[in-house]
Amino acid sequence: MAGRSVTPEQELRIVQTILTLRSLGDAASSERLRRKVRRCLQESTDDDTAIATADQLLRRYTKVVRKLDGSYERERGLRRRRSELETRRASRFVDDEAESDEDEGEDELKGGERPL
Repeated sequence: MAGRSVTPEQELRIVQTILTLRSLGDAASSERLRRKVRRCLQESTDDDTAIATADQLLRRYTKVVRKLDGSYERERGLRRRRSELETRRASRFVDDEAESDEDEGEDELKGGERPL
């Protein structure tokens, strides 16, 4: 079976990811990525399949790199803080709306109406 190819950009990203994994001390992951890319290029039926498989591998191993260098945890922390901030804003908005509805109800009662 003929070997397939990936885009030059993917090839560069694959090599960079392999080297980054090695520099972060995870030679086993870099070797697994190298073997999986090689297998994908040999076993793919066409270039599009090889490109799609290489994209999946890059996503998976980029996450491994991010976990090793600490950026994954930083991003999770930022997302968590953003989510908490949005939750507090939504809670304040709901509280403000409830207070404003209560104020309107009190104004109507002061107008001479009797409460039920």
